[in-house]
Amino acid sequence: MKINAKNYFKINKTANVTPTNNIIRLATKVQISMLESQDDEKEITELDAMKNGLELQDDMADFVQRVMGYTDQQMETINDTISIERFGEGVGYLIMRLNGISDADIKLSEQKQRKAIEDAKSSK
Repeated sequence: MKINAKNYFKINKTANVTPTNNIIRLATKVQISMLESQDDEKEITELDAMKNGLELQDDMADFVQRVMGYTDQQMETINDTISIERFGEGVGYLIMRLNGISDADIKLSEQKQRKAIEDAKSSK
């Protein structure tokens, strides 16, 4: 499948991605780490939370580089210019594409999410 994540990472490169076992395993590892980082039920120290967050960021960067085939220089540019929130959205986009979701469906989903956030803000 062809994936271009320019809207997230500001690098205009279309990657021809085959969802290999290793790529899917890496995507799953990132998803698990993201879910664990949001688990409020787990009691961990602030230090452990910071360490886990840093490990998650490293895993996400490895995932993006592996899927998109970005060079080390391109990854450095991404890391220096993209917010962590936008980077996370880009990772989510790549995971959805690897799971077979079309760009059109992703765009529709993002519009619904933005509208829900705006509605929540305006109702306060």
